[in-house]
Amino acid sequence: MKKALLTVLFILPMLGIKAQEVKLPDHSANPTKPLTVALEQRRTIRNFETRPLDMQTISNLLWSAYGYNRPQEHKRTAPSARNVQEFDIYFFDFKGVWLYDAEHNSLKQVVGGDHRKEISSQTHFSVAPVSVVIVANYDRIGDMLGKDRDFYAAIDAGYVSQNIYLFCAASDLGTVACGAVDREGLNKLLGIKNGKVMLAHPVGYPKSK
Repeated sequence: MKKALLTVLFILPMLGIKAQEVKLPDHSANPTKPLTVALEQRRTIRNFETRPLDMQTISNLLWSAYGYNRPQEHKRTAPSARNVQEFDIYFFDFKGVWLYDAEHNSLKQVVGGDHRKEISSQTHFSVAPVSVVIVANYDRIGDMLGKDRDFYAAIDAGYVSQNIYLFCAASDLGTVACGAVDREGLNKLLGIKNGKVMLAHPVGYPKSK
């Protein structure tokens, strides 16, 4: 019943009905591969199949990237300077753009429709079934300004990026961290007022050679 409900909610945007929020299945903490194997197999992939990811894989991906691993303490899978937890994580697929809500383990729709190719001129974004966009929300950084703010946001983004790489390596998926993105266009699409798009990760099954 739960699986059927999730399927219906994701079909709604295709029918012209706006789905405001989609509940994700609980993440699975059982790794498919040991960490040492994931580290050995961590690599950059730029050629993807168009095959979609299932909801469990999507949930595991987003939790690995920036979910709560200690929810009682409000602590995440990636560290941040002064624990400001400055990132918003946006999830792109062919149905829309979604904001990841780690606290409620859900996706909240930002805009409907397929906007994957608007992330970057690099063609793998329009081929990979999903992409994760890491945005530093400067409203959460407090009194850090200028170079310090940008320095720590860049370091913190690297932790999230590596989480995505390791999850993909452990799950037989591929990804690449991309900094060459259309920041001005994404600011308009996502409604970013005081922040910066740091990195974007297309994610999908590697295309066989």
